[in-house]
This record gives sequence, structure tokens and C-alpha cells, in this order.
Amino acid sequence: MNAKTIAVIFTIIVIVLTTGLAIANIEYAQEGTVQIFTQWGSIKRVYTPSDGWFTTMLPGQRAYEVNIRSFTETTTPRVTSKDNAALQVPVSVTAATEPGKVMEYIRKFGFNEAERHKRRNEILHGIVQTEARNAFSAYNAYDIYANQEAIQKRIVETLRPILASQLLLNMESVQIGNPEFLDNRIEQAASAVVANEKQKQAEEARLQAAEVSAKTKQIEAQTYANPALLEIKKLELQLEIEKARAEGIKGHNGPLTLVIGDSKSGIQLQTPTR
Repeated sequence: MNAKTIAVIFTIIVIVLTTGLAIANIEYAQEGTVQIFTQWGSIKRVYTPSDGWFTTMLPGQRAYEVNIRSFTETTTPRVTSKDNAALQVPVSVTAATEPGKVMEYIRKFGFNEAERHKRRNEILHGIVQTEARNAFSAYNAYDIYANQEAIQKRIVETLRPILASQLLLNMESVQIGNPEFLDNRIEQAASAVVANEKQKQAEEARLQAAEVSAKTKQIEAQTYANPALLEIKKLELQLEIEKARAEGIKGHNGPLTLVIGDSKSGIQLQTPTR
């Protein structure tokens, strides 16, 4: 075997090994994730699914997958009402890592996913605890059940900017579970307050409906008692129909006249000239 043949075989071996090494180190980001490309532990680039494949075949190169899909974390903070009644309530936060801040997110919480999520969630639970305590402390115990929507809205408004700045998260929603007072007597009394409020609202609605019905019957009685008034009401309704029809007649000039009965003794109603 001459030197030229040996050189060709060696070249082929190098090409095969290099190709195999490159294929073995091909990386790409799947939907809902990004890949962090590093060189000797330093972040060089973030690859998204649309960027296609890349390799980590050179010494010191490595890729780390980062999940940017939505996640839901639930914590059950203990809080107190304005009048110092203790209760606990589950709060579920749904959020996702801000795609444009992945590098900052990794530098803050680390490359290892399990450790990263643990540190992130510990901070998240503390933030939720603080904001839930502030929201519930604005209401007395007996008012909490009746104001859950307002409490949730306040938590949403305060959490969103905090999670964006401290945890680099896009918050999607907050769900508050059923508040549970540590003293069952308070819970029963608070439920009674809500029931009374609903009954009051129902009674007010029935009263308003009765008033509307009474006024309607009064108008109907006046109308039927005066035949001319009834004819005018009919005429007004018919005129509205004619107005709608006339909208399509763009070339119409002069007033629109509606006649009920014959032309001499019937009732006439005109629309004003434009």
C-alpha cells in the first residue's frame, strides 16, 4: 500500500468520524422550548424552533433546553382579614417564561431545570403569600366571600408587574379557591352574609320588575282608553318601518308621507325634509 492510498484512507476515516461526531451532537429546539448554546459555560446564543439545527461538537460547547410553555403553580397562603380573622385560601398562578428574557432567566436561576424551577417557585410562593395577605387584609371577615372577585382582581394587578420584573414571567391568570376560615363559626356567618346579600339583590330585582310592569300597564291603559293615541302609536311604528325602507332610496327628494285611512279623513304623518 503506497503513501497516496494511505492518505486517501486516512482522509475518509477523518471525514466519517467528523460526520458521525457532528450528527451525534446535532441539537434543535422543539415547539414550546428554546435551546441555550454555551461555550465553556458562557451563554452565546438562544436557539428557537424557527432557527433550525445547530451542533455542539467542538470542545466546551453545550446546549441546555429551557421550557417556555405555560405552567401553573398553586400555593395556599395563610392570611388574615381586616378584623384579624385567620383563614387560608389556595391561589393558582399560571405563567410562562418571557421568551425575550431567557438569557437573563438562566443567569438568574441556573442551567439545571429541576434546581431552576425549585428556586423560581420558592420565590413565587413568597410573592403570592405577600400579595394575598395584602388583598385579604382590606376586607372584614364577613365581607370576604362577597368580595372575592375584587380580591382576585387586586392580586392579579399587583402580581403581574412583580412576576415580570423579579421572575421574568408573563403571568396569564390567577385563580383563587374557596377561602377557609380557621374558625368555622366565622365561615358560617360569612356565608350567611352572602346569602342575605343575594336575597336582597333578588328582592330589589323583583321590585324593579314590578315597577316596570306597573308602568307598562299604566301606559297600555292610557293608550286603550284613547283610540286616537293608539292610532298614533301604530302610525309611529309604521313610520319607522318606512324610514328603514327609505334608507335604500338614495335619490328620494322631499318629505316622506304616511297616510292611514283615506286621503281626506285619514291620519297623515310626514318625515322632515333633509
